[in-house]
Amino acid sequence: MSGSNARQKLLHTFSVDFKSAVDDRRYIGDFTTKKLAIRDISALGVRKTQLNGGFHTDPANPGYGVDDQTDEFNNMLAHLEIALVAKPVWWRLDEITDLQLIAEVYKEVISFENNFLRREQPRTSSGDELGRSSEGSSTTAEKRPDVAGSPREVVAEEVQSALEP
Repeated sequence: MSGSNARQKLLHTFSVDFKSAVDDRRYIGDFTTKKLAIRDISALGVRKTQLNGGFHTDPANPGYGVDDQTDEFNNMLAHLEIALVAKPVWWRLDEITDLQLIAEVYKEVISFENNFLRREQPRTSSGDELGRSSEGSSTTAEKRPDVAGSPREVVAEEVQSALEP
């Protein structure tokens, strides 16, 4: 397989034809999304933190940080900012007012990303999947596969610091 062919498999182009009830406008256009690379996933976390104003969701401290809905929405926006490599001229997140339009595009981007998650995972010599705990505990990424870029998706379990007893 040529390098160009391999890169093409990491891209996905899709069309949107969306009639907005919010602003009585029809949005038509083509998008191209890419499979996120390691640096993209890192950048996604940074961008989401920026959109969250440096805060995160903290269920143990209600009222501190951002609520779950804002955190998820900012994850969606950050993902779209990083994953979309081609978009229609009307795609301006500072002007779009219909959240359903954003959700429709995000759904397509995540569907493409999840395509890669469903493929066979490499296995170790013991038969366990790489990056998975052999104890069978489910990770956050397994419970919520469509939230890309969260640290728990990249790191399967908490890593104890060498300085902790």
